[in-house]
Amino acid sequence: MIMFVPRMYEDELLYSTIARYNIREGNLNIKLTLEELFGSRTITAIVDLPSNLDVMVNNISINKNLTSEKIIYENTLYPFYTTFLPKDRAIEIMDSMKGKGGSSIYNRTGIMASSIVQNKYFKYCPQCAKEDLKKYGELYWHRNHQIPCIHICTKHKTLLLDSEVLIHSKNKHEYIAATTNNCSVIGKRKNISESFSHRTVDRLIKLAENVDVLLNNKYPNKPLDWFCNQYGNRLKELGLANINGRVRYKELIGKFKDYYGEEFLELVQSNVDDNNESSWLRMIIRKHRKSFHPIRHLLMIDFLDMNLDELIYTKRNYQPFGEGKWPCLNPASEHYKKFVVYELEIKYSSEEKTSIGTFKCECGFVYHRKGPDTKLEDIYKITRVKQYGHVWEDKLKELVEQKLALREIARRLKADPNTINRYVEKLGLNAYWTIKEKSKLDDISDEVEAVSSDGSFQEKMCGKRKEWLDLIKQYPDKSKTELREFNRAVYAWLYRNDRAWLNINSPISSAKKIINKRVNWQERDEEILREVKVAINEILESEGKLRRLTISSIGKQIGKLSLLQKHIDKIPKTKAYIKDNVESIEDYQQRRIEWAIDELKREGDEIKEWKVMRMAGIKRGYNQ
Repeated sequence: MIMFVPRMYEDELLYSTIARYNIREGNLNIKLTLEELFGSRTITAIVDLPSNLDVMVNNISINKNLTSEKIIYENTLYPFYTTFLPKDRAIEIMDSMKGKGGSSIYNRTGIMASSIVQNKYFKYCPQCAKEDLKKYGELYWHRNHQIPCIHICTKHKTLLLDSEVLIHSKNKHEYIAATTNNCSVIGKRKNISESFSHRTVDRLIKLAENVDVLLNNKYPNKPLDWFCNQYGNRLKELGLANINGRVRYKELIGKFKDYYGEEFLELVQSNVDDNNESSWLRMIIRKHRKSFHPIRHLLMIDFLDMNLDELIYTKRNYQPFGEGKWPCLNPASEHYKKFVVYELEIKYSSEEKTSIGTFKCECGFVYHRKGPDTKLEDIYKITRVKQYGHVWEDKLKELVEQKLALREIARRLKADPNTINRYVEKLGLNAYWTIKEKSKLDDISDEVEAVSSDGSFQEKMCGKRKEWLDLIKQYPDKSKTELREFNRAVYAWLYRNDRAWLNINSPISSAKKIINKRVNWQERDEEILREVKVAINEILESEGKLRRLTISSIGKQIGKLSLLQKHIDKIPKTKAYIKDNVESIEDYQQRRIEWAIDELKREGDEIKEWKVMRMAGIKRGYNQ
């Protein structure tokens, strides 16, 4: 049993504590220290995610409160690498660190597949080193200084420097402590320029601060899809994706680069290629099939103006019009502007490039509004009234019976006078102003008859008016446009010389009768679903060149691409089935790799990575 172990300093790596223990024990051979701590001389010195911790804890009797889990959370990089992983994988990594499964840890975290390269040397902050030397009489390796892509100490807002100690030493069993020899405390040797722009420094500080938050909190693990859904809904809120989730990648990439700048993105190994369909920025907001490096997640969080608590604890749902209920905007109802509307249908307008909300009240009033709502008063705005409803129509009847003026009724019912006239005609109401206009028509007709034939302009005008009124009497059911076709000359003369009279004495336009050939979308959904299932099987089982499963390829296969593109929301079962089966670029690449392996096996050829990639037609480095 080990009776003495150095106290672990704040945010110290376990690696650093073991290195200091070796110095205290005075062991000339590091393998003696390994045997004392781990009961084995073949333990590899791992900086970030060490294993065999249960054995080490059991061999230490001096501190009964020390547990493997406490060490993992406080003295390793486990919180950094596992927060964005699903729960089962995080548990597997912890079990491997407690036990003897160190060889599988890196594959489970995804570190090996990431394009972000780990640090070559241990890093240190000169200010921290001075303070540690004064406080403890020695230096130690700080955990938060060893994170890849972190260049600034959050405590002192100073640049981190490379020490002379390699992360992966030539002797894989060696634990090397931080000293004044391998760390230049006065900071004369600087291999990182301090001439960064203010924007870059601000971004570096923010990234380092988020890493500190990640290291010092036990966040619950979420499924991989949780994060892409959170990002997707936030992009909708920012107008970088439409309500259907379609991301405006060109605009997104432009804003992302503008926010960070090339200098910063180069420092954190996260440049974005505008033309690369498999770039990490495009892939991280799609349906996740693999994990992404935590640095990339932290970049997304900062860019989207979110924080870690918000990302992990609060599920985002894109609500361009807020949460129900909504106000009824029917001025004829007793509940005008009261929050009684429960029914809201949201669609995306490709022409308007925005969401359109249709609000339906029990009083029959239906209205549209463009979204999203950006301020409180937006909830009382109407883009267009789709249906006024029975309550509004009953109020119109009541006001007409009271013989109120047209404009007064329009003011009270918040509608255009033309709309009031249209509904008066539609409902067959005897509005006093229509009776007055009819009387006026009769008077004008009498006036025309009484005019002498002296060849004057007045006589000609009265003659034209009479012709137009005779036309109306002859064809009482015709519209103004239809009457014009019967006598273009009369209409043209009156339009040029007596337009006000022509407008007053023409039939009121009525709403066109629309014949609605209704489709039974429920039956259509079942029918299309059957066709889609067959089409997907045909695409997957077809010989020759592989085809990616997309809504486009499926639509072309069944000969109904237009239906799937324009009316997919009306066939929900089909939409859900397609969503579950379409392939991302990564899925398609994986299927091509599997096909290539099968082909090589069938041909009896040797399975080598370069052969597989060449046959599959995939360039190296597509993984992010």
